[in-house]
Amino acid sequence: MADEAKEQPKKNRALLLVIAGTIVVMIVLMGVIAILLLNKNSEKDGAKGGIVNDKMRQMRESSKLNDNRGQSDLMVRSSDYLSLGPLFPIETPFVVNLITQNGRRYLKTSITLELSDAKLLAEVKTKETAIKDTIIEILSSKSIEEISTLKGKNKLKEEVRNNINSFLIDGYVKNVFFTDFVIQ
Repeated sequence: MADEAKEQPKKNRALLLVIAGTIVVMIVLMGVIAILLLNKNSEKDGAKGGIVNDKMRQMRESSKLNDNRGQSDLMVRSSDYLSLGPLFPIETPFVVNLITQNGRRYLKTSITLELSDAKLLAEVKTKETAIKDTIIEILSSKSIEEISTLKGKNKLKEEVRNNINSFLIDGYVKNVFFTDFVIQ
């Protein structure tokens, strides 16, 4: 009987600690949820504060720096889709033979260039022949294995962008979009 009397307060204390711990965890969770909801509401109201908005602003600023250097990061470029610059669609699709060891394979693609500034449109129109030639040289130097994966397509976009940027003066190409991409 004495043993049962000693175990009863221990069980009560353990139960009390579990209940107190659960209450503390629930209060902390409610606080975190409230903070997240307040940040979400302030973003909708157009407020410039908040962790998410600061992070997006930093990504956009680093994206501009990366674009100026001819480098890019996939995550940074995806944040630029929120505010696309002027677009220059190249009217004629590109049809080129791919490098293969057996058989004939070709690529048909249409490309649109995202420009850094509207004043660059005039220069791009003037240099359109050189731009097309550069793109054809790059595309025809690729094998099907190099461009059939997502990573290969992103690498191809990067190469096209960097080569075109090497001879532009009034600005730079921010991004290259494939609006059609067929390998046969």
